[in-house]
Amino acid sequence: MNVLVTGSNGLIGRHLVEFLLYKNIRVIGFDITLPEKRFSQSHHFTFEQGNVDDFSRVVSVIKKYKIDRIIHGGGISHPKESEEFPNKIINANIVGTSNVFEAGRLSKVKQIVYLSSAAVYGNRKTINFTESAVPEPNTIYGVTKLTGEHLAKVYYEKYGINTTSFRIPFVYGPGRATHDPIKFILEKALNGENIIEETGMDQRLEYIYVKDVVDAIWLTLNSKNANGLILNIGTEKLKSTREIIDVMEKLFPNIVFDLGSGGFGYDETSPLDCTKAKEVLNFISSYSIVEGINEYYDFLKR
Repeated sequence: MNVLVTGSNGLIGRHLVEFLLYKNIRVIGFDITLPEKRFSQSHHFTFEQGNVDDFSRVVSVIKKYKIDRIIHGGGISHPKESEEFPNKIINANIVGTSNVFEAGRLSKVKQIVYLSSAAVYGNRKTINFTESAVPEPNTIYGVTKLTGEHLAKVYYEKYGINTTSFRIPFVYGPGRATHDPIKFILEKALNGENIIEETGMDQRLEYIYVKDVVDAIWLTLNSKNANGLILNIGTEKLKSTREIIDVMEKLFPNIVFDLGSGGFGYDETSPLDCTKAKEVLNFISSYSIVEGINEYYDFLKR
């Protein structure tokens, strides 16, 4: 198995690379930035620097290493990034994703796992979102992710590439570069700073620990039942900042946590219904918010 991981230096990408190398899988990382030095020590890992919006570069890498499976997480992966530079995210997430699928078709790749987002559902509330809910993205980011899902469907039905799209909520864990409430609070507390904010305590999001996402990807790579499907990959639970603070207070008894009411500016939607992922992949998230934060804390402290 020769696996190409686009966005290999991103949050999910680096954890996925580490996991696949542990499984002795041949991994080719592809990203615009250089990887961590520890990966270069493995003879199962090769890195190619490039951008997914460069079609010829993507094709050459896939052909060079005889790639048979692709995990496509390359692009821009944070909704707030699209607010100031919408054309940038359209180019990265739509053109880049189209390039990956077309390059995969030309090279007869067997399987592509596409990392989409729960942002395709938009800012609305229901009991739980199932995959059959009509997508109503309210951000450029959500639109780009939904477009990628449509591409995955067409390449599966028309060209016979086994594709699976994951709708993933808010991913947290070691290595996240962009803002999230858990990262923000944890890093400040580790620096000995009190957490004093005018708003944020009422923000509720569906957080999923990065290793749970990696587990779902691994299950998909080893399954024939997910071909052509869109799957919710989440925890099925919303967590408020208040619940996060409850965990943090045990880790940092000498830090003051004083946040006002309201949120951090993220849309609050209903949790995902992951019944299909349970049935198809036997996937159930294994990290509670307590376990995830504690492991994240141990990593940062080291």
